[in-house]
Amino acid sequence: MSGILERLLGNKARSSSKSYFVGLERGRIWANDYADYFEVKEWSDLAGEDFTRLNLPDSEELHFKMLGSETPLEWDDYLQGWLAGVKEAAGK
Repeated sequence: MSGILERLLGNKARSSSKSYFVGLERGRIWANDYADYFEVKEWSDLAGEDFTRLNLPDSEELHFKMLGSETPLEWDDYLQGWLAGVKEAAGK
């Protein structure tokens, strides 16, 4: 786990911005370390979609649940951050 995630997860308060940044970091990690080119392209093309109805890839759903057991996370903010992290990684 990255140092950024560890520090954010240490904060036990419920926060939209924390949820977003945890999602952002997880999206970067997924896009850079686990996804293939086509998965990253597919997810990074979702601009303007109703992202609240999306289901993350299976392993990422599990990560959300595991991280959520350590600290409270807001789904919508986490997902928005996750997509931003994937898009950032795709732009590199």
